[in-house]
Amino acid sequence: MSNLLNIAPASPDGRPGRRELIKAVAFAVVATGGLVEDVEAAQHVHAEAVSAQKATGIYTAKEMSAAEFKTLGKLAELIVPADDVSGSALDAGAPAFIDLLCSQNKQLATTYHGGLAWLDAEMNRKFSKSFVNATVEQQTAMLDLLVEADKSERARMDESAVVKKSDFRDFSDYTFKQPHPQAAGAKFFDWVRKMTVDAFYTSPIGIKDLGFMGNGAYSKYEVPKQSLDYAMKRSPFA
Repeated sequence: MSNLLNIAPASPDGRPGRRELIKAVAFAVVATGGLVEDVEAAQHVHAEAVSAQKATGIYTAKEMSAAEFKTLGKLAELIVPADDVSGSALDAGAPAFIDLLCSQNKQLATTYHGGLAWLDAEMNRKFSKSFVNATVEQQTAMLDLLVEADKSERARMDESAVVKKSDFRDFSDYTFKQPHPQAAGAKFFDWVRKMTVDAFYTSPIGIKDLGFMGNGAYSKYEVPKQSLDYAMKRSPFA
């Protein structure tokens, strides 16, 4: 049994309740900066999302607004697009997966509410359109910019670490690079990208996709970083 299944509060029958398990997964995601490291527990989140849409056949967002949920769907399609082997992250239920986790953790919900608001504000500033109403080319241009901003921020932080350790740390204000203008958006996109990829590869569609790869190591589903690395090669936003 996975770690989260062991630590989540138990229901009367001695097994973790589904809501408690989702809360545990959400807490772990926040602690790891957006990574879903317990695949067995993640599959329970998918199961809850499927259960929630049985009555109408459509998942109704529990935390996100209708507009936010639609934006998550478009992001999922772009981050892990459909190919000739499997469907997209949208087809795999990534938006519902993320929404369910956000509904059980205020910090995670705040990250997504704020990040999605930032994304629409920036799209309106650059293209006078919200993200979902922009063209695919405009959406892709924005996400490409965030990927570059993320790379720039990582390089800046590496440089900052070197300066802090040097004999010239007292002059750091003169040598540190300023944060990238899209640094906040890049941080949010990093969260969305990791959670979308992990949601995809813990779903039935994604597990089947990993089976197609023919890599025996994936059958254990122990280290999601391998899935993340593969998806980054498949995704246009590597």
